[in-house]
Amino acid sequence: MSRPAGTLEGKCIAFFHQSAELYGSDRVLLDLACAVQAEGGTAVVLLPYSGPLTEAFAQRGIAFHVLPVVKLTRAHLSIQGLFQLAGEALTCLGRYDRIFSDRTVHLVHSNTLAVLGGALWAKRRHLAHLWHVHEIMVSPRIAAYGFPRLVNALADHVVCNSNATLAWMHSVQPRLGAKMRVIWNGVPAPVVNDSSAVAQLRLQYRPQGVRLAVGLLGRINRLKGHDVLIDAAELLHHQGVRDFSLVLIGSPPPGQDTFLLQLQQRIRQSPLRERIVLQDFTANVWPSYAALDIVCVPSTEPESFGLVAAEAMAAARPVIASNIGALGEIVEDGATGFTVPPRDAQALAASLLTLLNSEALRQQMGLSGAHRMQSQFSMRRMKERLLRCYAEALSNGHRP
Repeated sequence: MSRPAGTLEGKCIAFFHQSAELYGSDRVLLDLACAVQAEGGTAVVLLPYSGPLTEAFAQRGIAFHVLPVVKLTRAHLSIQGLFQLAGEALTCLGRYDRIFSDRTVHLVHSNTLAVLGGALWAKRRHLAHLWHVHEIMVSPRIAAYGFPRLVNALADHVVCNSNATLAWMHSVQPRLGAKMRVIWNGVPAPVVNDSSAVAQLRLQYRPQGVRLAVGLLGRINRLKGHDVLIDAAELLHHQGVRDFSLVLIGSPPPGQDTFLLQLQQRIRQSPLRERIVLQDFTANVWPSYAALDIVCVPSTEPESFGLVAAEAMAAARPVIASNIGALGEIVEDGATGFTVPPRDAQALAASLLTLLNSEALRQQMGLSGAHRMQSQFSMRRMKERLLRCYAEALSNGHRP
C-alpha cells in the first residue's frame, strides 16, 4: 500500500467505538487500526466491553481499553436521561485523560454516530476530531434530526461510508457540506483455507431434498428483513418450488435476545421449518459464503452501506438486496444481482426464482460482482483514502 501524502510515523490515533463484535463497522475499525500501525503510527482503541473485536485486537498487538465510551441511547432521550448522560460524560472524560496521560494523541476518530465520548474529549483537549459515520437514522426523529447537527458542532472532518449516508446528513444539516467526504467501506479478498470446512457447511446447509442454499447473514434485529425472506420463500414453497433452503447466520445485539426468540417462533410456524438453518454469528464468514449459492439482503430500513452485500459479491455470489439506502450503490441491478423494493416479499420471491432456475445466471452475476468489488470496494482502496484523510486532518489540526 502506498504511503499517503504526509506520514503517520510517530502519530497516535485514538479510536472510540460502540461495540466489540465483528460486524460491519467493527471490521472496518479493525482494518483501520492495523493500517495505522503498518504506517508507523500507534492506534489505541476504546470500547465499552470485551468481545470478538477485542480478541482480534489482542492477536494483532493493537492497544485497547474497555471502559464506557458515552453512548447516546434511547434511554437518554429525556430530561432525566440527558442529566444522566452529562454525568457519565464528566466521569469518563477524566478517565480518558488518565489513559492517555503518558502519550500525545494527535487525532481522535469516532467510529459510528452513537459514540459521544471521543467527540467530547477531543473538544475538551483541543484535538483534531474525525467522525466516521456508518449510519442512516430514520427513528427516533429527535436523533435523526439532532445527530447531524451534533456532528457539525463537534467534528472537524466527517467521513461517510456511502453517498446515501452523506445525502441524509446533508439533508438535515447542509452546513456539513464542506467537512464531508464519501469513502466506501473496503472488503478484504475472500480467504478459504479449509476446503473440508466448506464441504461440511454445504452438507449442513442442504437438508434432505435440498439442491441450493440461500443465505442471509447479519444481526438478528428489526431491520435485516428475516421475516420478509421467509415470506418470500413460503410464496415459492406454495408454488411447488421446494428444492432450496434458507440459511440464517447471525446473532442478536447484546441484551436483545427477544429478536432471536421471535425469529425462532417464526421458523417453528413456517412450512419451511425443516429447510431453514439457523446458525450463530461467525467471525470467519468466507466458508459460509463459499457454501451458499445466493445471498439475500432484504433490509427493511436504509442501510448506510451493506457490508454483507459487498462481501457476498467479493465471494462471487449473486445478491438480491432491498433498493434502500446504499444497497443500490453496491448491487448493480441486473448485473451483479437484483434490487427489489423493501418489504416486498413477492418481488423478492420473483428474483429468487429467477436465480434458482439458472445456474448460468448465478455464475455470471457472481463473477460480475467479484470484478466490481475488486475495482470499487477493495480494502486497499479504502485504507489508502482514509490514511490520506488522516494525513490531511493531522496537517489541518483542530478547528476552534
